[in-house]
Amino acid sequence: MLVAMYSILPYTDNPALREKAKPIPVHRIDSPAIETLIKEMKQLLSREQYGVALAAPQVGESLRLFIVSGKALLKADENENKKQNESALPDVVYINPVVTKISHQRSNKHEGCLSIRGKWGVVPRAEKVTITAYDEHGKKFTRGASGFLAHIFQHEMDHLEGILYIDKATELYDEEHEYEN
Repeated sequence: MLVAMYSILPYTDNPALREKAKPIPVHRIDSPAIETLIKEMKQLLSREQYGVALAAPQVGESLRLFIVSGKALLKADENENKKQNESALPDVVYINPVVTKISHQRSNKHEGCLSIRGKWGVVPRAEKVTITAYDEHGKKFTRGASGFLAHIFQHEMDHLEGILYIDKATELYDEEHEYEN
Protein backbone atom coordinates (compact mmCIF):
# COMPACT_ATOMS: atom_id res chain seq x y z
CA MET A 1 0.00 0.00 0.00
CA LEU A 2 1.28 3.46 -0.91
CA VAL A 3 2.00 5.67 2.07
CA ALA A 4 0.77 9.20 1.50
CA MET A 5 3.58 11.68 1.03
CA TYR A 6 1.45 14.78 0.83
CA SER A 7 -0.98 16.63 3.04
CA ILE A 8 -2.78 19.95 2.76
CA LEU A 9 -0.54 22.35 4.61
CA PRO A 10 -1.71 25.42 6.54
CA TYR A 11 -0.63 28.69 4.98
CA THR A 12 1.37 29.60 8.08
CA ASP A 13 3.67 26.59 7.53
CA ASN A 14 3.85 26.53 3.74
CA PRO A 15 6.22 28.90 1.90
CA ALA A 16 5.13 27.42 -1.48
CA LEU A 17 1.83 29.28 -1.12
CA ARG A 18 3.66 32.60 -1.44
CA GLU A 19 5.81 31.66 -4.44
CA LYS A 20 5.03 31.90 -8.12
CA ALA A 21 4.70 28.24 -9.10
CA LYS A 22 6.95 26.77 -11.78
CA PRO A 23 5.63 25.27 -15.01
CA ILE A 24 5.81 21.50 -15.44
CA PRO A 25 7.70 20.57 -18.63
CA VAL A 26 5.16 18.87 -20.90
CA HIS A 27 7.44 15.85 -21.34
CA ARG A 28 7.37 15.35 -17.52
CA ILE A 29 3.59 15.25 -17.20
CA ASP A 30 3.55 11.45 -17.37
CA SER A 31 6.53 11.03 -15.03
CA PRO A 32 6.06 8.89 -11.89
CA ALA A 33 6.59 11.94 -9.65
CA ILE A 34 3.82 13.98 -11.33
CA GLU A 35 1.50 10.95 -11.55
CA THR A 36 1.98 10.34 -7.80
CA LEU A 37 1.38 14.01 -7.00
CA ILE A 38 -1.87 14.02 -9.00
CA LYS A 39 -3.06 10.73 -7.48
CA GLU A 40 -2.41 11.93 -3.93
CA MET A 41 -3.96 15.36 -4.55
CA LYS A 42 -7.12 13.65 -5.86
CA GLN A 43 -7.23 11.46 -2.74
CA LEU A 44 -6.75 14.47 -0.44
CA LEU A 45 -9.46 16.41 -2.25
CA SER A 46 -11.89 13.48 -2.10
CA ARG A 47 -11.65 13.47 1.71
CA GLU A 48 -12.66 17.12 2.03
CA GLN A 49 -16.38 17.61 2.54
CA TYR A 50 -16.33 21.24 1.37
CA GLY A 51 -13.20 21.24 -0.79
CA VAL A 52 -13.86 21.85 -4.46
CA ALA A 53 -10.32 22.23 -5.80
CA LEU A 54 -6.70 21.84 -4.75
CA ALA A 55 -3.52 23.44 -6.13
CA ALA A 56 -0.06 21.84 -5.93
CA PRO A 57 1.32 24.70 -3.78
CA GLN A 58 -1.23 23.75 -1.11
CA VAL A 59 0.62 20.46 -0.61
CA GLY A 60 4.03 22.14 -0.68
CA GLU A 61 4.85 21.68 -4.38
CA SER A 62 5.55 24.92 -6.22
CA LEU A 63 4.21 23.60 -9.54
CA ARG A 64 1.57 24.99 -11.91
CA LEU A 65 -1.05 22.33 -11.34
CA PHE A 66 -4.51 22.26 -9.83
CA ILE A 67 -7.39 19.82 -9.68
CA VAL A 68 -11.10 20.64 -9.70
CA SER A 69 -13.24 17.97 -8.04
CA GLY A 70 -16.02 16.26 -9.92
CA LYS A 71 -18.46 17.31 -7.19
CA ALA A 72 -17.57 20.95 -7.90
CA LEU A 73 -18.20 20.42 -11.60
CA LEU A 74 -21.54 18.84 -10.78
CA LYS A 75 -22.42 21.81 -8.55
CA ALA A 76 -21.31 24.22 -11.31
CA ASP A 77 -23.63 22.40 -13.72
CA GLU A 78 -26.51 22.67 -11.23
CA ASN A 79 -25.82 26.39 -10.78
CA GLU A 80 -25.92 26.91 -14.52
CA ASN A 81 -29.28 25.05 -14.74
CA LYS A 82 -27.84 22.31 -16.92
CA LYS A 83 -29.20 18.78 -16.89
CA GLN A 84 -27.72 17.04 -13.85
CA ASN A 85 -26.02 13.70 -14.37
CA GLU A 86 -26.81 11.48 -11.40
CA SER A 87 -23.33 9.98 -11.26
CA ALA A 88 -20.39 11.99 -10.02
CA LEU A 89 -18.21 13.62 -12.61
CA PRO A 90 -14.48 12.82 -12.65
CA ASP A 91 -11.96 15.26 -11.22
CA VAL A 92 -10.28 17.45 -13.85
CA VAL A 93 -6.54 18.16 -13.79
CA TYR A 94 -5.20 21.50 -15.05
CA ILE A 95 -1.44 21.57 -15.72
CA ASN A 96 0.30 24.82 -16.70
CA PRO A 97 -3.04 26.65 -16.93
CA VAL A 98 -3.19 30.05 -18.59
CA VAL A 99 -6.15 32.43 -18.46
CA THR A 100 -6.92 33.32 -22.07
CA LYS A 101 -10.10 35.35 -21.47
CA ILE A 102 -11.61 37.04 -18.45
CA SER A 103 -14.76 39.13 -18.29
CA HIS A 104 -14.83 42.67 -16.98
CA GLN A 105 -18.09 42.01 -15.12
CA ARG A 106 -17.36 41.15 -11.48
CA SER A 107 -19.36 40.06 -8.49
CA ASN A 108 -18.54 39.40 -4.87
CA LYS A 109 -18.03 35.73 -4.08
CA HIS A 110 -18.05 33.97 -0.71
CA GLU A 111 -14.74 32.15 -0.43
CA GLY A 112 -12.73 29.85 1.80
CA CYS A 113 -9.58 27.78 1.39
CA LEU A 114 -8.36 24.37 2.54
CA SER A 115 -5.06 26.04 3.50
CA ILE A 116 -6.79 28.66 5.67
CA ARG A 117 -9.17 26.70 7.85
CA GLY A 118 -11.78 28.45 9.96
CA LYS A 119 -11.85 31.68 7.93
CA TRP A 120 -14.08 32.93 5.14
CA GLY A 121 -14.15 36.05 3.04
CA VAL A 122 -15.79 37.99 0.27
CA VAL A 123 -13.69 38.38 -2.88
CA PRO A 124 -14.56 40.28 -6.08
CA ARG A 125 -14.21 37.82 -8.98
CA ALA A 126 -14.83 37.97 -12.73
CA GLU A 127 -18.06 36.31 -13.85
CA LYS A 128 -16.47 34.46 -16.80
CA VAL A 129 -13.03 32.95 -17.41
CA THR A 130 -11.46 30.78 -20.11
CA ILE A 131 -8.40 28.66 -19.35
CA THR A 132 -6.06 26.69 -21.60
CA ALA A 133 -4.13 23.89 -19.89
CA TYR A 134 -2.78 20.36 -20.23
CA ASP A 135 -4.59 17.38 -18.76
CA GLU A 136 -2.89 14.59 -16.83
CA HIS A 137 -2.12 12.78 -20.11
CA GLY A 138 -0.37 15.79 -21.66
CA LYS A 139 -3.24 16.74 -23.97
CA LYS A 140 -3.87 20.48 -24.33
CA PHE A 141 -7.45 21.67 -23.86
CA THR A 142 -9.46 24.86 -23.35
CA ARG A 143 -12.35 25.27 -20.91
CA GLY A 144 -14.60 28.27 -20.51
CA ALA A 145 -16.52 28.80 -17.32
CA SER A 146 -18.99 31.16 -15.70
CA GLY A 147 -20.36 31.49 -12.20
CA PHE A 148 -19.09 28.96 -9.65
CA LEU A 149 -16.50 27.28 -11.90
CA ALA A 150 -15.09 30.65 -13.02
CA HIS A 151 -14.77 31.52 -9.34
CA ILE A 152 -12.85 28.27 -8.68
CA PHE A 153 -10.52 28.91 -11.64
CA GLN A 154 -9.59 32.34 -10.34
CA HIS A 155 -8.97 31.11 -6.78
CA GLU A 156 -6.72 28.29 -8.02
CA MET A 157 -4.87 30.53 -10.51
CA ASP A 158 -4.16 32.90 -7.60
CA HIS A 159 -2.56 29.98 -5.73
CA LEU A 160 -0.22 29.45 -8.68
CA GLU A 161 0.81 33.12 -8.48
CA GLY A 162 1.49 33.05 -4.73
CA ILE A 163 -1.71 34.96 -3.91
CA LEU A 164 -4.21 33.92 -1.24
CA TYR A 165 -7.86 34.93 -1.18
CA ILE A 166 -7.23 36.81 2.08
CA ASP A 167 -5.02 39.19 0.04
CA LYS A 168 -7.99 40.20 -2.15
CA ALA A 169 -10.89 39.87 0.28
CA THR A 170 -13.02 42.93 0.95
CA GLU A 171 -14.36 41.24 4.11
CA LEU A 172 -12.91 38.47 6.30
CA TYR A 173 -14.66 36.61 9.08
CA ASP A 174 -14.27 33.53 11.26
CA GLU A 175 -16.23 30.41 10.49
CA GLU A 176 -19.34 30.06 12.61
CA HIS A 177 -19.56 26.68 14.29
CA GLU A 178 -22.86 24.97 14.92
CA TYR A 179 -23.01 23.47 18.37
CA GLU A 180 -25.43 20.79 19.52
CA ASN A 181 -27.29 21.40 22.79
